[in-house]
Amino acid sequence: MYPKILENGVLQYDYENYQAWPDLRALGSKRIGGLWRAHFLKEVLCHDDLNCAAWRAPIPAETLKTLQRFPECHVEQAEMAQAVPEYFLESATRNPAMTLLVATYWCYRKLQQIPSIVERVSMWENLDSNQLLNFARFPNSKSFLKNLAKIPIEQAYICRIQSLRGLWAIPERRRLIQHLPTMLGENFWLLSCYPPILDPALHRLAAEEPQYEEYSLREIVSDLANRREIACLHHWPYRNQIHSWPQLILAYNNFLHKTNHVLETFPEPPINGDEMGDLEIVPLKSRTALRREAAEMSNCIEAFAVKIGSSKKYAYKLNRPERATVLLKRERSSWRIEEAMIAGNEREVSSETMKLLRQWIRSHRQN
Repeated sequence: MYPKILENGVLQYDYENYQAWPDLRALGSKRIGGLWRAHFLKEVLCHDDLNCAAWRAPIPAETLKTLQRFPECHVEQAEMAQAVPEYFLESATRNPAMTLLVATYWCYRKLQQIPSIVERVSMWENLDSNQLLNFARFPNSKSFLKNLAKIPIEQAYICRIQSLRGLWAIPERRRLIQHLPTMLGENFWLLSCYPPILDPALHRLAAEEPQYEEYSLREIVSDLANRREIACLHHWPYRNQIHSWPQLILAYNNFLHKTNHVLETFPEPPINGDEMGDLEIVPLKSRTALRREAAEMSNCIEAFAVKIGSSKKYAYKLNRPERATVLLKRERSSWRIEEAMIAGNEREVSSETMKLLRQWIRSHRQN
């Protein structure tokens, strides 16, 4: 259902209604876990729709920008921004996770009655950060407050704030957290694994570079640790040995080679990709890239991983002139196109596209 503004200025988005600023609130909603159910507020604040844009026009620009950056946009945060705007902006800049905690403090303490906006303002104006943490049943040390500030605003989720409280109670995990530059979702995941991965070097890599090219640290570490456990080996013997992505991928490949599995990284492509003119084609150089291409294009290209690893075939991602997956087959000392199919293997690429692909292969032979 498209959003629309009703006669009284209320924005209706699907089954939810929102009163306009400066009295923003959820109308006719129910509380879940002490917080208003507001599934579509984030979309309302960010959607390009003209009705949404008109509805949020009265919200001060800086406040709107800050609310949009929170991944979970709770009505309670908007209520806080309306009641104490300067306090909200200053707190969100300094410590976003603490701002979310303070705006929803009663849900951590599980109070029987939801405090009114007047009671909340009294709390915000009269208690400092340590006192608010103590009231919400969190560790009220300066160290915890400092580490709470390591959660970026784009990753400030209530579940992660609660998770940090649990992790903080375990000394070895607390010591590791204290030495991290930032706390991303990957760090929470590593600490919450069973058994947990308490490798300081890997945590620093997760905090600084959780993504690398087509790779996700969570996918690589999860698969490597699981494979090691299945082989009845220690799940993570690499403490302080992996400081970069090339080292992580090398460790992954070494274990795959040791257990006679297809390596994560394939041999160098027989023909380089091309992004010139009418053709844009990219070689799929890893199992991860192959898996994502199979998921995106709904095909079975991943089934050729073994033959690609042994240099009998090679797969490419065609972006232009049309989206397709191209598979090359080796014949003696040359390569030919075995198939070039669009999404879902519905049909082969057009004759014009096939002509461009053959020209691309011929140009390689001439070079």
